Amino acid sequence: MSTRDKKVNPKTNFVEIVNRYHKVVGVKTKKEFNKKHGCIEHGLGSCIEIFFGTKFQGGKNEKAVKEVKDGKKLGQAFKCDWYANVEGKDIVFEFNGNHHYQSPFKIFADWRKNEVLTNPSRNEFNKKFIVFKVPYYMQLTRDYALYLFQDLAKEKLGKSFYSDEKFKKAIKKIYNTDREDLIYAPGLHTSQQTPATYCEDGIERFLQEMKDMSKYPSIKHQVVKSLKLWEEDVTAETSPTWKKDKKYKNLIIPKNKRFLEFYNFEPDKKYLNCVVYERGQRHDLMPKNT
Repeated sequence: MSTRDKKVNPKTNFVEIVNRYHKVVGVKTKKEFNKKHGCIEHGLGSCIEIFFGTKFQGGKNEKAVKEVKDGKKLGQAFKCDWYANVEGKDIVFEFNGNHHYQSPFKIFADWRKNEVLTNPSRNEFNKKFIVFKVPYYMQLTRDYALYLFQDLAKEKLGKSFYSDEKFKKAIKKIYNTDREDLIYAPGLHTSQQTPATYCEDGIERFLQEMKDMSKYPSIKHQVVKSLKLWEEDVTAETSPTWKKDKKYKNLIIPKNKRFLEFYNFEPDKKYLNCVVYERGQRHDLMPKNT
């Protein structure tokens, strides 16, 4: 499903979009949608509180955890995006924005942070924190909710926190709809923080995440479809080459061999018609029931 009208940027010749998603889900303006809902990157705190049934500490009041070495606290504390004690277990949810894929120093810091949080002897609270990470390119489809709150929760916490009722409540909060076919598809639709901007370690992180979620093939197919639509809009009206050794599509897709092996296939339509893409063919933009 598409939410857009196409237009060509006269300077770049890239096909751009007029974003109408807020209208599709029954919100008057994009500004109002971003303030009240804003997809998973802005609604993660509310989302995890629905599934775990408890209040999480985060936002402007992130939990700070200092590293300990030889009995002394070291430097600046690590900040946890969202933290709660659930049934006696200390849970941390981290939202991994684009810089977690682009900066090798940030990826190194993530590794250090994970070592400190998960090893009681390494942090000031002498606790084992259980860490969940949510990539910035994901959205809360049913399959991703099952992966995160059922499968990963069972692996890390010993039980599932997923239910269809919680899922419906969460998508209403995040997207202002209870219809699964009106949820944004996982992937990158308009972001310039594309895989072409990832460092080598970032590409490895991305590919590992895709492998970890492979029980649900819809996720890979939807992520790849979003990138193929982005690639098409970058290349459709431009000349064949940008410079001798680079093409316009490389603004979206890296030359990395492992990434190309992952990317070069045609996504199956059976996984694509149940979510919203900002790019693609226009069709009915105003469903009768939102």
